Amino acid sequence: MAADELACPDWTPPLEGIAGLIDHTLLRPDSSEREVIRLCDEARKHGFASACVHPDKIAVAERELRGSGVKVCTVVGFPHGANVTLVKRVEAEQALKLGARELDMVVNIGALRAGRLDFVHSEMCSIVELARGTGTVVKVILEMAFLDDAAKVNGCVLAKLAGADFVKTSTGFGPSGANLTDVALMHKVVGGQMGIKAAGGIRTYGRFREMMRAGATRIGASASLEILEEFRTVYDSGR
Repeated sequence: MAADELACPDWTPPLEGIAGLIDHTLLRPDSSEREVIRLCDEARKHGFASACVHPDKIAVAERELRGSGVKVCTVVGFPHGANVTLVKRVEAEQALKLGARELDMVVNIGALRAGRLDFVHSEMCSIVELARGTGTVVKVILEMAFLDDAAKVNGCVLAKLAGADFVKTSTGFGPSGANLTDVALMHKVVGGQMGIKAAGGIRTYGRFREMMRAGATRIGASASLEILEEFRTVYDSGR
């Protein structure tokens, strides 16, 4: 992507570093409680924005992160978004009761592709309404790899109208992860009005920086420690 196409070509990392821009993520289907405890320890140590775990690991993460300032993030309707709305709502209710304070909800991808916009908006509103009472952040995962440009724009607009806090590119389990063109499009549609989370395949600080320059405001990554290590190397070298 050319520099003149980037939303934030002059983006520079904040003085306090980049950890607060990252959701430290463990969503492998075979993840263990021990791995979640380690994830939370790393999140506390480095000051990541959140630790993102499966719903069945929320209680463990909440216990490990209590009082740290790092939020517990979990997923709703993950990874395909095809659960009925009632199931997504129950998932969200249980997540909030267990202590999650960021919800990454997968949109009903088929409905969005089919242009069933009233349904998609209603479902988003249902989850946002639940979250508002606890000050919980809602991120709507659009799974951009399945969408044409019109559906991508519609998804962003509907998430904004529903009152969601972020739109997110991908689950990390779809055909492809985040790409610069999609992030730039999301920024063009809703940038400055809500957050933009890029996730899926972001494993280096170089890629992290590209996403931020394209318009992302949050990054989801399982390779968070590697990103931080590379960032510190770059920062220390003065480049």
